[in-house]
Amino acid sequence: MQVALSDLKVNVGKYVDMAETTDVVITKYGKPAAKIIRFDKEPWYSKKMPEQITSVDQLFGTLPSDINPEDIRTERLSKWLDIRQGV
Repeated sequence: MQVALSDLKVNVGKYVDMAETTDVVITKYGKPAAKIIRFDKEPWYSKKMPEQITSVDQLFGTLPSDINPEDIRTERLSKWLDIRQGV
């Protein structure tokens, strides 16, 4: 949702409440100037992570979509071999 800065000044509480469910873009002279986003009470680093990653499916969304897991495995093995051989 977009809101003009002048309207935000008058109805701050309304837009802060609205930011709990959607991002509020503040415009100044018709151009986006700032954004009010939802405050996440739980920091990202304290969110529950799996104790052990057992499949690539658990990493969904963390890797770019054009990466092939087999290519990554091959690259890691070749680097490991280079280190073992002292290259």
